[in-house]
Amino acid sequence: MSQRATRIVVIEDDLDMRDAIRDILAPEGYDVECFLTGPAGLEALRRDPPDLLLLDIMLATPSQGFHLAYEMKDDARLKDIPIIMISAIGQRMGMDYMRELGTEYMPAEAFLEKPLSAKTLREAVHRVVQGARARQ
Repeated sequence: MSQRATRIVVIEDDLDMRDAIRDILAPEGYDVECFLTGPAGLEALRRDPPDLLLLDIMLATPSQGFHLAYEMKDDARLKDIPIIMISAIGQRMGMDYMRELGTEYMPAEAFLEKPLSAKTLREAVHRVVQGARARQ
C-alpha cells in the first residue's frame, strides 16, 4: 500500500509565483493545491486540512496573510498545520521576519523572501514537513 502524497496548499495572489511554486514542488511528489485569495484558501483548509501551507503575506491587503495565520492558530482543527510564509515585504520594508518566527507575531515555521530560488523552496518545504512528521 502506498503512502498518501504530502498535500500542500498555496495561497498566493501572483499567478506567476503560484505557477512557479507548483512547478517546483509537484515534480518532488507533493500534491499542490493553489488559491489566489485568502478566503478561498481558508475555505479549502477548513474543508480538508493539508500537511503544509505556503502563505503569501501580501494578498488583498498588505497583512492579510498574517491575519489568516492568526485565524488558523485560533482554530483547533487548523492550529497544527505548519506554515511557511512567503513575501518580498521584508526587503521592501527593512523588516527581519526570521527573528520573529514561531512567535505570536509570526506564527510560522519558516519565512522565505521573494524572489524564491527553487532550491531554497524545496529545502524549506522538506525541512518543515519532516519536522511536522517528527512531532506527530
